[in-house]
Amino acid sequence: MSAPNASLKLNLTGPYSLSQSAQVPKGPGLYIVTCGECTAHIGTSGDLRNRVSTLARLGTHRGSPEVLCAAYCTKTEPLVWCETYATAEAARSVESRLKAELGEPPTLRPQFERCVNGLGLLDALVAAAGEESFEAGFATATMRNGENLRFLFEERFAAIWKKVGKPPGPWL
Repeated sequence: MSAPNASLKLNLTGPYSLSQSAQVPKGPGLYIVTCGECTAHIGTSGDLRNRVSTLARLGTHRGSPEVLCAAYCTKTEPLVWCETYATAEAARSVESRLKAELGEPPTLRPQFERCVNGLGLLDALVAAAGEESFEAGFATATMRNGENLRFLFEERFAAIWKKVGKPPGPWL
């Protein structure tokens, strides 16, 4: 898989496996997360390494549902592509132009439409857990919140993951 194709002249480094986020450059910049043919997330940060590490840990990161779902749907470990900038503001300007050209991730649509807000994975988790179960309610609330998805990998979800299959990535 290569980085998303755009007319913008990007000088991306990578790919970096999401499980090896410590290799991502420090400092402000733009990052793109791909899973196979899916561009799961495009973001910016004042500290790329820290932000990508937060995503890898499924911490407080609003891109987590899409990345986790894209890894699940494509059965491909997420890869990260980066470009550093002098300031986070400069990176945000490029991010805006890139999203205007490629569309808001996850893309390609309609192929990955079910990865918006992690809906495809959420549906699988709810079906495996049983719609009225605590786990289904917890998964729904966690995915809709879009943060701290690491809680979905606690022991009480082991049987559910066994049914649906864990997405490839650092959360295994």
